[in-house]
Amino acid sequence: MRFISRHRGVAIVEFTILLPFFLFLLFTIAEMGRAFYTYAELEKLSRESARYLSGELIKGSTGLYSISDSDKILAKNLAVYGSVDGGSSSSLPGLDTSHLQVSLNGNYVKVEISYPYQPVLAVIPGFFVTDDIDMNITLVSSYSMRVL
Repeated sequence: MRFISRHRGVAIVEFTILLPFFLFLLFTIAEMGRAFYTYAELEKLSRESARYLSGELIKGSTGLYSISDSDKILAKNLAVYGSVDGGSSSSLPGLDTSHLQVSLNGNYVKVEISYPYQPVLAVIPGFFVTDDIDMNITLVSSYSMRVL
Protein backbone atom coordinates (compact mmCIF):
# COMPACT_ATOMS: atom_id res chain seq x y z
CA MET A 1 0.00 0.00 0.00
CA ARG A 2 2.83 2.40 0.75
CA PHE A 3 4.39 1.72 -2.70
CA ILE A 4 1.25 2.86 -4.55
CA SER A 5 0.84 6.06 -2.55
CA ARG A 6 4.42 7.22 -3.28
CA HIS A 7 3.92 7.08 -7.07
CA ARG A 8 0.63 8.86 -7.12
CA GLY A 9 0.57 11.66 -9.73
CA VAL A 10 3.54 10.41 -11.75
CA ALA A 11 1.34 9.77 -14.80
CA ILE A 12 -0.01 13.32 -14.83
CA VAL A 13 3.53 14.72 -14.62
CA GLU A 14 4.66 12.54 -17.54
CA PHE A 15 1.59 13.58 -19.51
CA THR A 16 2.27 17.29 -19.00
CA ILE A 17 5.88 16.81 -20.09
CA LEU A 18 4.93 14.94 -23.28
CA LEU A 19 1.80 16.94 -24.19
CA PRO A 20 3.62 19.78 -26.05
CA PHE A 21 5.49 17.26 -28.22
CA PHE A 22 2.31 15.39 -29.07
CA LEU A 23 0.49 18.62 -29.91
CA PHE A 24 3.39 19.75 -32.10
CA LEU A 25 3.32 16.42 -33.91
CA LEU A 26 -0.47 16.61 -34.37
CA PHE A 27 -0.42 20.16 -35.76
CA THR A 28 2.53 19.37 -38.03
CA ILE A 29 0.73 16.38 -39.54
CA ALA A 30 -2.45 18.45 -40.03
CA GLU A 31 -0.53 21.28 -41.71
CA MET A 32 1.32 18.91 -44.01
CA GLY A 33 -2.00 17.37 -45.03
CA ARG A 34 -3.37 20.83 -45.79
CA ALA A 35 -0.28 21.66 -47.88
CA PHE A 36 -0.58 18.41 -49.86
CA TYR A 37 -4.26 19.07 -50.49
CA THR A 38 -3.48 22.60 -51.73
CA TYR A 39 -0.74 21.28 -54.02
CA ALA A 40 -3.09 18.62 -55.44
CA GLU A 41 -5.64 21.37 -56.17
CA LEU A 42 -2.96 23.41 -57.95
CA GLU A 43 -2.05 20.39 -60.06
CA LYS A 44 -5.69 19.89 -60.99
CA LEU A 45 -6.17 23.55 -61.89
CA SER A 46 -3.05 23.72 -64.07
CA ARG A 47 -3.99 20.45 -65.82
CA GLU A 48 -7.53 21.67 -66.60
CA SER A 49 -6.24 24.96 -67.92
CA ALA A 50 -3.60 23.31 -70.13
CA ARG A 51 -6.21 20.86 -71.46
CA TYR A 52 -8.55 23.73 -72.29
CA LEU A 53 -5.82 25.64 -74.13
CA SER A 54 -4.64 22.64 -76.10
CA GLY A 55 -8.19 22.12 -77.32
CA GLU A 56 -8.71 25.78 -78.16
CA LEU A 57 -5.48 26.19 -80.13
CA ILE A 58 -6.33 23.39 -82.54
CA LYS A 59 -9.60 25.04 -83.61
CA GLY A 60 -9.19 26.77 -86.96
CA SER A 61 -5.45 26.09 -87.02
CA THR A 62 -3.32 25.29 -90.04
CA GLY A 63 -0.62 23.57 -87.98
CA LEU A 64 1.10 26.75 -86.74
CA TYR A 65 -0.02 27.44 -83.20
CA SER A 66 -0.02 30.71 -81.30
CA ILE A 67 -1.68 31.81 -78.08
CA SER A 68 -3.64 35.05 -78.21
CA ASP A 69 -4.06 37.29 -75.20
CA SER A 70 -7.76 36.43 -75.03
CA ASP A 71 -6.91 32.69 -74.90
CA LYS A 72 -4.49 33.38 -72.03
CA ILE A 73 -7.15 35.32 -70.13
CA LEU A 74 -9.72 32.54 -70.63
CA ALA A 75 -7.25 29.87 -69.46
CA LYS A 76 -6.29 31.94 -66.40
CA ASN A 77 -9.96 32.49 -65.54
CA LEU A 78 -10.57 28.75 -65.82
CA ALA A 79 -7.70 27.99 -63.46
CA VAL A 80 -8.55 30.66 -60.89
CA TYR A 81 -12.35 30.79 -60.92
CA GLY A 82 -13.28 27.42 -62.42
CA SER A 83 -14.98 29.06 -65.41
CA VAL A 84 -13.68 30.78 -68.53
CA ASP A 85 -16.17 33.60 -67.88
CA GLY A 86 -14.46 34.49 -64.59
CA GLY A 87 -16.12 34.84 -61.25
CA SER A 88 -15.97 36.46 -57.87
CA SER A 89 -14.38 33.81 -55.67
CA SER A 90 -11.21 31.94 -56.51
CA SER A 91 -10.74 28.20 -56.23
CA LEU A 92 -8.06 28.64 -53.56
CA PRO A 93 -7.85 31.52 -51.08
CA GLY A 94 -5.55 34.22 -52.38
CA LEU A 95 -5.16 32.71 -55.87
CA ASP A 96 -5.10 35.40 -58.55
CA THR A 97 -4.61 35.44 -62.30
CA SER A 98 -1.25 37.15 -61.77
CA HIS A 99 0.04 33.88 -60.24
CA LEU A 100 -0.33 32.07 -63.59
CA GLN A 101 2.01 31.97 -66.56
CA VAL A 102 0.89 30.53 -69.87
CA SER A 103 3.38 29.76 -72.64
CA LEU A 104 3.66 27.82 -75.88
CA ASN A 105 6.86 25.90 -76.65
CA GLY A 106 6.61 24.29 -80.07
CA ASN A 107 3.51 22.11 -79.93
CA TYR A 108 3.31 22.11 -76.12
CA VAL A 109 1.18 24.39 -73.98
CA LYS A 110 2.60 25.03 -70.52
CA VAL A 111 0.60 26.43 -67.60
CA GLU A 112 2.53 27.29 -64.45
CA ILE A 113 0.98 28.41 -61.17
CA SER A 114 3.08 29.98 -58.40
CA TYR A 115 0.85 30.04 -55.32
CA PRO A 116 1.90 31.78 -52.09
CA TYR A 117 0.93 29.16 -49.48
CA GLN A 118 0.33 30.47 -45.98
CA PRO A 119 0.24 27.94 -43.17
CA VAL A 120 -1.99 28.45 -40.15
CA LEU A 121 1.04 29.38 -38.07
CA ALA A 122 2.70 31.77 -40.52
CA VAL A 123 5.50 32.94 -38.21
CA ILE A 124 7.31 31.10 -35.45
CA PRO A 125 8.57 33.52 -32.82
CA GLY A 126 12.33 33.53 -32.46
CA PHE A 127 12.83 32.73 -28.79
CA PHE A 128 16.43 31.62 -29.13
CA VAL A 129 17.37 33.67 -32.20
CA THR A 130 16.87 37.34 -32.88
CA ASP A 131 14.62 37.01 -35.96
CA ASP A 132 11.26 35.32 -36.32
CA ILE A 133 11.02 32.31 -38.63
CA ASP A 134 8.77 32.92 -41.62
CA MET A 135 6.85 29.75 -42.58
CA ASN A 136 5.25 31.04 -45.82
CA ILE A 137 6.29 29.09 -48.91
CA THR A 138 5.53 29.23 -52.62
CA LEU A 139 3.98 26.14 -54.16
CA VAL A 140 4.74 25.84 -57.88
CA SER A 141 2.72 23.60 -60.15
CA SER A 142 3.26 23.34 -63.89
CA TYR A 143 1.62 21.20 -66.51
CA SER A 144 2.51 20.77 -70.17
CA MET A 145 0.20 19.32 -72.78
CA ARG A 146 0.74 18.70 -76.46
CA VAL A 147 -1.55 20.43 -78.93
CA LEU A 148 -2.99 17.81 -81.24
